[in-house]
Amino acid sequence: NFYDNTVDISFPINNQEKFKRNMRNGFGLVIVAIDFDNIEGYLIGSISKTEDYRNIDKIAEIDSMFVKPKFRSQGVGILFVNQFVEWAKAQAKRVKVVVSAKNNRGIKFYRNAGFVDHEIILEMDL
Repeated sequence: NFYDNTVDISFPINNQEKFKRNMRNGFGLVIVAIDFDNIEGYLIGSISKTEDYRNIDKIAEIDSMFVKPKFRSQGVGILFVNQFVEWAKAQAKRVKVVVSAKNNRGIKFYRNAGFVDHEIILEMDL
């Protein structure tokens, strides 16, 4: 398992209203790959304000992305990312994605897509 036990892997399902609101307001995008009426993958992204310590005001974020195993390594994921980046260019100066530190495949994918490390968040259980 490449998620720690504090990560809600049902995040996309549990936050449908947030994503719908973002899309209605023009701050969200959902991209879906469909093969013969079956959803084979998706990307959910949004534009949000940055943290107070940043000197840019908005950032695009890939909130969630999933591609079914049989469609991985076929260009679906990079197509999602490229489409999201094109959409985000008009609204933000940077795109970010948060990947679990144990998700080596995801980290490799995003680095190959052009993402570079900018922050490392360290946590400690209490």
